[in-house]
Amino acid sequence: MNFETAYGKLEEIVKKLESQNVGLEESIALFNEGIELSKVCLKFLNDSKGKIKLLTDELNNLCEEFKPE
Repeated sequence: MNFETAYGKLEEIVKKLESQNVGLEESIALFNEGIELSKVCLKFLNDSKGKIKLLTDELNNLCEEFKPE
């Protein structure tokens, strides 16, 4: 599952829970599914943050190499 899919499903769950037409047991199941989807989204975001940090560090190092003295 990719980030966009997980986030979309999470949005659907929020809408269902906000509708107030959901029973207690279904609410608990949806909440649990939402927690799991949140974990998936956070993992994608953390992984992306790490990749972006590596790329910006690499770019900064390249800029330093070519910086006129």
